[in-house]
Amino acid sequence: MASPASAPTVLAMHARAPLDIDLEDKLLYGLTATRLAYIVTALLAAFALWSSQWAPDPARACASLLMAGLGAVSAWGRWRGRGFDGWALDAVVFGARRYRMTRRR
Repeated sequence: MASPASAPTVLAMHARAPLDIDLEDKLLYGLTATRLAYIVTALLAAFALWSSQWAPDPARACASLLMAGLGAVSAWGRWRGRGFDGWALDAVVFGARRYRMTRRR
């Protein structure tokens, strides 16, 4: 027979689990890690477009602003409760399944 001092007490302990454990962590400006990577990558690409000397200044500025805008839309853009990356992935999958390439013989 076990003494009362060595009786297990773990079974009688009540614990509460937090309800938001399945949510992603917000890192900066309400962005998750994936969405923060989208904006950082787009900003780096915009800086690379601006820094290279491939075109006159107005064309480089336009390309850089478009790239930064695309990054902002992909990071913060939502429509009907879904992020831009989810819509883009669904569009690619739809296009791949709808229009199949066949080889002519």
